[in-house]
Parts: sequence; C-alpha cells; structure tokens
Amino acid sequence: MELVPWRPFGELSSFRGEMDKLWDRFLGERPFFKEFSAGWTPSVDISETDDNLLVKAELPGLEAKDVNVSISGELLTIKG
Repeated sequence: MELVPWRPFGELSSFRGEMDKLWDRFLGERPFFKEFSAGWTPSVDISETDDNLLVKAELPGLEAKDVNVSISGELLTIKG
C-alpha cells in the first residue's frame, strides 16, 4: 500500500487555475491582474491630508536603509 500525502488545499488550487482559464477565455487576457500576482505585495495604509499623501507599508525584516521608494508619473514603487 502506498501512502499519499493529504493536501487539503490542493483541490482549491487546481479549481482556481481552472476558473482563471475560464475567465481568460471569456474576457481575454487581464495584464493588470497578472502584474500584481507575479510577486509579493505588502499590506499598505494610504491616507491623504491637505498637503500630503501618506503611505505606510508593512515590510517585515527590512531596515529603512534597505527600502527604495520611487515615483514615476502616477506609479509608486516600493522595493526592498
């Protein structure tokens, strides 16, 4: 008898893949969503005052000196 590891979320992963394929066929490619799913995205809190836009990001394990923040047009990029 062979032991098979139990993966409780394995079926959900394949289901998610099938649903993504279905939406791609129905709506076409969605490059906007694929860009954000390619890597890790930190949790952020964004607030606005009269003069400033404040962005707080959770970057566990990083020192402030290891974080690079840049703005290009309307795109804010945080790298660490």
